Amino acid sequence: MMKTKNKKLQKKSQKNNPQKKLLIKDHFKELVKGFYWWVAFFVLGSILGYLNYEVILGWLIQPLKKPLFYTSPIGGFEAVFGVSILLGFVVSLPILVFQIVKFIEPVSNNLKGKKIFVYLFTSFVLAVVGISVSYYLVFPASLNFLSKFGSDQLEPLISTKDYFSFVTKYLLGFAVLFQLPLVIYLVSLFTPITPKLLLSKFKYVFAVSFLVAAVLTPTPDFINQTIMATPIILLYLVTILILYVKKNIVK
Repeated sequence: MMKTKNKKLQKKSQKNNPQKKLLIKDHFKELVKGFYWWVAFFVLGSILGYLNYEVILGWLIQPLKKPLFYTSPIGGFEAVFGVSILLGFVVSLPILVFQIVKFIEPVSNNLKGKKIFVYLFTSFVLAVVGISVSYYLVFPASLNFLSKFGSDQLEPLISTKDYFSFVTKYLLGFAVLFQLPLVIYLVSLFTPITPKLLLSKFKYVFAVSFLVAAVLTPTPDFINQTIMATPIILLYLVTILILYVKKNIVK
């Protein structure tokens, strides 16, 4: 009985400990400060996108091989704004990951010092690889499939708004999806995740990959969904390999 009472008293004292509350408050202040840093880089990247929107616009339209049109007075502005926001998000994505890592840093010794910058660089590389896979592989395949529905009586007149909604879904979607290995690796630092456990969940990942592909791609055919789902599945397998090497080879 005495031990139980002591434990209750300890818990009560911890709850009423002003120093602990102050530390938590300071911790969330750091989170808010980190959020401001992310916003700053997002704005900076967006400004950079605005200053170079013609180059980025040409790069985005190249797979379509056709001019775009807008049907409202603000159509041109929407296109430039969309390009700016796209680059702003890509530039600031590693900063967002960095701030999340900084937030959970106090509870892990694996997130100290130079390792944070390694994770930051890894996040940026994964985002670039994801965008590249989307741009050079998945996006052209989808455009090729959709173009088959045209005819002499049906010629496409693609608006800037619809096209950028279409292309942004691919590019940003893959930039985020390609963070999967890093996310799983970071989670493994706090909770026991083994390659065997991940392999046991592979059938669910396989099904979810095709579900995500069906949501992100407007093309209903199995070929294009397979093209989009395959990188997600490969990323998951690469993550398993990384964890295996970390636990069994790297001491």
